[in-house]
Amino acid sequence: MSSDVFTIPWTGTVTNAGGDCDFWEVLPNDDRPLRLLGIILGQTSEVSDAAEENLSFSIIRLPATVTSGSGGTSPTARCVSTSGVSAPFTVEANNTTVATTSGTSETLENFGWNERNTPFEKWYPEPDIQYGWVQTEALVIRMLSTPADDFTFTGTLWVRAL
Repeated sequence: MSSDVFTIPWTGTVTNAGGDCDFWEVLPNDDRPLRLLGIILGQTSEVSDAAEENLSFSIIRLPATVTSGSGGTSPTARCVSTSGVSAPFTVEANNTTVATTSGTSETLENFGWNERNTPFEKWYPEPDIQYGWVQTEALVIRMLSTPADDFTFTGTLWVRAL
């Protein structure tokens, strides 16, 4: 079985509605484990805003039965090496109701982002440090902060399908 790299870009409005938000929720298809390669977070609407914000994020693996979040969109994942290859996973973005699991959530990493420091890039170049997940699990990139006001987000997630 081949290994393919996919990008999952999305652009949209992140609201100050309160509560957590899943920027990405990725669920593998049958027999196609996934690895996280990188993340870029950016915003395009808060330039020179005097009220810059520091936002908290986590990378969370949801094992066992996953109940998908809601309120977001379904961006199209694209294979970087060739066109026409379908992504062996499903993805949702900007879910205002976050995904849950019947198991115990595993917080793999916490990080902060000052929204005026754009773009924010995070890369996992070595296979030994790439977060992995398999069928019946999900990986979410979750914003744990409520922004003071709405902002226009643009970002991309890089995923390898094994």
